[in-house]
Amino acid sequence: MSRNKYPEETVNLILDVSQKLFIEKGYEHTTIQDIIDNLGGLTKGAIYHHFKSKEDILNAVCNRLFAENILSLKWKSIQRNETMSGAEKLKQMFIEAIADDQEKEFRKMGIHFQNMPQMLSDLLLRSVNDIAVNAFLPVIEEGISDGSIVTAYPKQISEIISIFANIWINPLVFPVSDEEMKTKFEFACSITQMLGIDISDIYPAFDNMNKEINN
Repeated sequence: MSRNKYPEETVNLILDVSQKLFIEKGYEHTTIQDIIDNLGGLTKGAIYHHFKSKEDILNAVCNRLFAENILSLKWKSIQRNETMSGAEKLKQMFIEAIADDQEKEFRKMGIHFQNMPQMLSDLLLRSVNDIAVNAFLPVIEEGISDGSIVTAYPKQISEIISIFANIWINPLVFPVSDEEMKTKFEFACSITQMLGIDISDIYPAFDNMNKEINN
């Protein structure tokens, strides 16, 4: 096969095929050969010209998903909503995160972060340095101003909530039974209640998320 004059198109094709297979078969059950078989004639050499490994492909797929992340746009829209209190905005952000289609696709890939220390490290740093600062902190500060959230530590609370949501209660990081997920959620509710926020009614969404991953 002649040298590809359009490497960007080749990369996008590899990522498109890989993402589809990761969602359909799960990351662990998708092989490099599976990807090759669906590339319409591209060789293994074409893949390894652009990516060092299957994990490298996964990183690129995830980076592209995050770059196109519609959830952040939804969150910004919530932040600008002048009819909601800070507490209502924070709760709605949780709901949108669970229901987001891209997040659901990401969960369907069957990624186990404990087996991927670099991705886990990236998720932890992004939770504290990006999501906490740019998503949660502004609405917590707004909630303090409008009286719907009670805390003297907005920055620290934003970081704790982000780590809770993205790491501690995330079944892709710590797989748990449905019963354990319920216990974790009840504990998370006790934390948010101290801030003046009741998230108890969104448990069914968490339960469905955990069941999807476990199945």
